[in-house]
Amino acid sequence: MNNKQKELIDDLASDMKEMVEAIEKGIKTTQNNYGRYMGIISQMGKGNQTVEKILALALIQAGASPNGVASALKVLGHGDF
Repeated sequence: MNNKQKELIDDLASDMKEMVEAIEKGIKTTQNNYGRYMGIISQMGKGNQTVEKILALALIQAGASPNGVASALKVLGHGDF
């Protein structure tokens, strides 16, 4: 990962922090909130695997459950993360 990608992930994580905190504190409708994270990743990533993986890293950095994000990526067809 290059510096520009790291900076992008940092910026996204900062922007997502409040949303992720609300998700993690809220009622879990799927295991580790993978359903919520899958929705965010798929809407913002629009099927671009590279973008979706960057979003996943930003979500985790913002405090999202790593297991929930990994499960979301797996359901989206990205395999193991």
